[in-house]
Amino acid sequence: MDKPLVSVNMITYNHEPYIAQAIEGVLQQKTNFPFELVIGEDCSTDGTREIVFDYKKKYPDTIRVITSDKNVGACKNSLRTEKACRGKYIAYCEGDDYWHHPQKLQKQVDYLESHPECGLVFSDYHLLHVENGKLIRDYRRNEGKNSLTQGSPKQILGAFLRGKYGIQTCTVCLRKDILDSLIASDPFLYTSRHFRMGDTQRWAGFSQVSRLWRIDESLATHNLLIESISKSRNPIKVYLFKKSGAELCLYLAEKYELPEVDIKDFQECLWRQSLRLAFYEINAQLAEEVKRSKLKFSLKEWFLYWGSQSELLNFALRPIVWRIAYRRRCDARQHTTVLTVLPRLWIAFWRRLTESTKSL
Repeated sequence: MDKPLVSVNMITYNHEPYIAQAIEGVLQQKTNFPFELVIGEDCSTDGTREIVFDYKKKYPDTIRVITSDKNVGACKNSLRTEKACRGKYIAYCEGDDYWHHPQKLQKQVDYLESHPECGLVFSDYHLLHVENGKLIRDYRRNEGKNSLTQGSPKQILGAFLRGKYGIQTCTVCLRKDILDSLIASDPFLYTSRHFRMGDTQRWAGFSQVSRLWRIDESLATHNLLIESISKSRNPIKVYLFKKSGAELCLYLAEKYELPEVDIKDFQECLWRQSLRLAFYEINAQLAEEVKRSKLKFSLKEWFLYWGSQSELLNFALRPIVWRIAYRRRCDARQHTTVLTVLPRLWIAFWRRLTESTKSL
């Protein structure tokens, strides 16, 4: 094929139920320019790998597959796939999402070609809850967050890091030369794998060196899975991700010299997420680090701190922490008081004591 104008970056691992739809969404694109699909297949253990290579055989002029003999992890897989992209522009679609609009690429490239000051284009999207099949169309339309074009670069970055603007990866198309320049300027931020997310820092970096634009139309569908890098039923995984996200926000705020009030807010957020992680991990050392840094604890934070000190205290305080965190009304049977906590504490203590005696 001719050198593509656009490279579609698709990383995948164990996406057997979704990968065919993701690939088809790219192949259906109607464009007046050549594009390629570069799939980073990370040695899946389900049927994903076979599906990917079947499509490569059918579309050898469009699809290229980047893989290896062993699993390398999401971050390294993303970096090697990104590096293999040859186009002037890179568009993203992970293997568990898909593009439902056949002119997604054409619309985005048309805008980038006619607006050289713009480095990244994204769009609205549909959100599909895979667990129950609920589809929310035009997910961002009613939130009043139409674009990232208002204000200075620092104002835009501050709003972005505070979650006032959302950029979904499967909707992004960007200029590769700007991306290459950003990565070269700060390898720790973009390639060290210190942070658990790899996209947020890219979008933040683009906001500081170019204009971003949102197409107010849903062009892609994001599948919200039960388990993913950013979503889990395991609270330890959840707060590991949130703590890493808070670290990233603080790093970016300091790197781009945001106002001191923003830096303080992100530092507070990092302390909160660290303390929550310490509670669920029962990590007394991490909780102590937060206590040394943070001058004042709220009542909830004291509960989190105490619960990180031992398994018994953690067991006793979890119902209280849960109730404070979610602020749900409990009926008489669920209501958490000293009368309900103490019996649980003593039962757990007695079992521990009994097990220890038997082992002697």
